Amino acid sequence: MNISVERALEIVEQQFKLDLTEVQEMVFRQTWEGRSYQEIAKNSGYQFSYIRDIGYRLWQLLSTAFEQKVTKNNIQRILKHYILSTEAAQINGSKSVYLPEKIQDNMPSSYQTKITLQSKDRKEALDISAFFDRETEVATLKQWISERCRLITILGLQGVGKTTLAAIVTEQVQQEFQYLIWRSLPNALSVNDLLTEIMLSLCQDQEVNLPKSLDGLISCLMQYLHKYRCLLVLDSYESVLQKKGRAGHYSYDYEGYGQFLQRVAVERHQSCVIIVTQEKPIGIAAIESDYLPVRSLHLKGLSQEAAKQILKAKNLIFTEAEGSELVNSYSGNPLLLSFAAVSIQSLFGGDVSRFLLQKTFVFGGIWDVIEQQFNCLSVVEKLLMYWLSTNDDWTLLWTCQDSLQFSPRELLEALQSLQQRALIDIDSFCFTQPVVTKEYMAESIKHRKRETIALVKAS
Repeated sequence: MNISVERALEIVEQQFKLDLTEVQEMVFRQTWEGRSYQEIAKNSGYQFSYIRDIGYRLWQLLSTAFEQKVTKNNIQRILKHYILSTEAAQINGSKSVYLPEKIQDNMPSSYQTKITLQSKDRKEALDISAFFDRETEVATLKQWISERCRLITILGLQGVGKTTLAAIVTEQVQQEFQYLIWRSLPNALSVNDLLTEIMLSLCQDQEVNLPKSLDGLISCLMQYLHKYRCLLVLDSYESVLQKKGRAGHYSYDYEGYGQFLQRVAVERHQSCVIIVTQEKPIGIAAIESDYLPVRSLHLKGLSQEAAKQILKAKNLIFTEAEGSELVNSYSGNPLLLSFAAVSIQSLFGGDVSRFLLQKTFVFGGIWDVIEQQFNCLSVVEKLLMYWLSTNDDWTLLWTCQDSLQFSPRELLEALQSLQQRALIDIDSFCFTQPVVTKEYMAESIKHRKRETIALVKAS
């Protein structure tokens, strides 16, 4: 039995004589359609906390009218019961009287608990129908989860497949958890609002009075993580980290996220928090180990075989050698390969050999992705990237610190930060840049000489 939101409002306003405000009606309509408070706030332009409070007062008002507990999760069921009750009374020729749903007191408590706790809140998870390779990474993450790891970090460059990997793993392990909550952080939600939203999801139909302080909210959530087996996935975690600063440091007013992760990592509980990020947050490296319940998986490009499946799926024409060259040029990054494949199909009729003759790999969406990464670097990191791209003998780096105007500390910090961002590889003091990064730097120097000079002066 499907009930339209218009009929639901008609019952609420006409038969229960409730005069909803404009904002209350908006919250009613959008929750009826399955939207979260965060989504409603984003769509309407109101603050999340304001929408949450409006919702709380709305459900209190409806609870009084219906003489039973009403929440955004059970309002549709309650209205269906109301309609069926009144229709049955009319058929029997009796006076239409609404009786609230009875609670099944004779239901075993264990069964009630099982129903209450099965919450799969993953509205923001992506489609995982197209998934190439990664069996080893999936097995590793599932093993860590089975070993009761408390905090897992999946990190890597943009487009390498971190979110897809996290989604496929949660799909496969969800039956092991009582709660599964997935939250993306592209708009850098404040930690208090995030924890409040998570707690409201966990509490479901329960009426709760949440603390206002960060310490109180973290403690409240930690109690749930200790009592129940929960899986919490935080995607796009890099959005709460600094831009144009050293990798992994939190932005101003977002340090509370680090406080939350520290407690997740060090306090004993039975849950698992997975963060998906382009950079490893500061503080995690010091507490992770193969022997501790805090682990990190650095996701790199796809294997040759898996990457070539993307090219074949785009109907490209190539020999094994040509396919390997194309895959190596983009370091097996699925997003960059997809961008390149679309261009090869539209500009070269799908012929990879003709594309390779151009000797140009960075353009269009690929340029945008790399430039976005470059713009997040600090001044020292940008200068170091320029220097590394124009010097074949990188061992000279240790002897020309004065000309670069770097102190030894600044040099080491910049190298470490670039390594954490996966923009350079370091092996026995030998530095290498990915092909597309090196090409981007060469083109950037040609067209940004003034900016390069300004950077040198600024340093």
